[in-house]
Amino acid sequence: MKKVIMLATYFPPAGGISTFRITKFVKFLPQFNWQPVVLTVNEESYRECEFLIDGTLLKDVADNLIIYRTGLAKEPVFLKSLRKGLPTRWLKPLFAIIGEVIKKEKPALLFATGDPFFPLLVAPFAKRRYGINYVIDLRDPWKLAVMDNPIKGIKGKIFQPLNNFLEPRVLKKASKIIVVSEKMAQDYREAYPQRNPDDFIVIPNGYDPDDYDAISPASFDDFTFTYAGKFLSGKSFRDPTPFLQAMKILRDRGIKVIFRYVGPVNPEVNNIVAQTGVSDQFQSTGYLSYHDTISNMKGSDVLLLIGSGQETEQTGKIFDYLGCKRPILALAGQKGGIADVVNGIEETTLIENKDPLHIADAIEKIYNKRSKQPVERTNIDKFLRSSLTGELTKVFDSVLQKQQ
Repeated sequence: MKKVIMLATYFPPAGGISTFRITKFVKFLPQFNWQPVVLTVNEESYRECEFLIDGTLLKDVADNLIIYRTGLAKEPVFLKSLRKGLPTRWLKPLFAIIGEVIKKEKPALLFATGDPFFPLLVAPFAKRRYGINYVIDLRDPWKLAVMDNPIKGIKGKIFQPLNNFLEPRVLKKASKIIVVSEKMAQDYREAYPQRNPDDFIVIPNGYDPDDYDAISPASFDDFTFTYAGKFLSGKSFRDPTPFLQAMKILRDRGIKVIFRYVGPVNPEVNNIVAQTGVSDQFQSTGYLSYHDTISNMKGSDVLLLIGSGQETEQTGKIFDYLGCKRPILALAGQKGGIADVVNGIEETTLIENKDPLHIADAIEKIYNKRSKQPVERTNIDKFLRSSLTGELTKVFDSVLQKQQ
């Protein structure tokens, strides 16, 4: 069995969306004759940096999985990341241990995933120092990210020039670059015209039925829309205002809709809810474990997705929504990563996040044909995590064949 180092800043028991993709790749790689060796951060460091801990995610971590976990360097005054410096503080221990791991495990390849991006710098170093080829996985754009909510202060002035400088140095020597949407692949092909367009490969996010089938749905009395995740990121705000205004329109029509938000408390969203006048129809749970989040989603009448307005976006929650077998309302553009996934999928409604009246009409149609029966979709096998891991190993095998 061929070995591959899987480098990820966040890995269980770290919680949050950043861990899911790498964890599922690691889970299914042995089925395709590849043995993963994980290089990541230890739990004490996650806790020190107040990062989410979710022990329920450890169910996908095999007992015999080889894992190297390191601590963090002291917090630097310069180049702190947004999460109390965790990714930048990992750089020194990561560079210190990578040679030891390569020499001991003798892997055929190195795979490194980001965001966060700074730890990806170890990949070209490892290639130059130890002769190991590497594959880069970009879950979000790096230097091509559109900053709707730019970082302020000295960090804001430094980050974009730094990203413009660092990204080409990581991607230049990469054997292949994997992205999550076709729009993202097109943008990167245009940004790097000197590279073969086939070097940029689309492997979307996906879902694993094991995550959902054994979890019982929560019970809600009212017709409930659930939104799981975050509204505010470093790149853009997923604006709930049109949906909240649509709720108010529906209330005037005699239709009561509950908006249930499963995710970290967001004062900006709370203010919008209050200003819109629907506080009595809004429920904010705070952060829940992945298990409890799935339970909430499975018990909801409809699952709500709100796009950021960026065509490259392909939020991972859409795949969890598919796995939960509930109707989906996606408020996003008609083009881009979200549309690429939801178009043609049963019981999924895609509308621009603009006109509250249009949104209200769509919700009323969903409301009138409401059912608690699971939605059985026939055309989503291509998004199975196991299938997508098979696509990843085809990339790995092609890199090895090119070496020979």
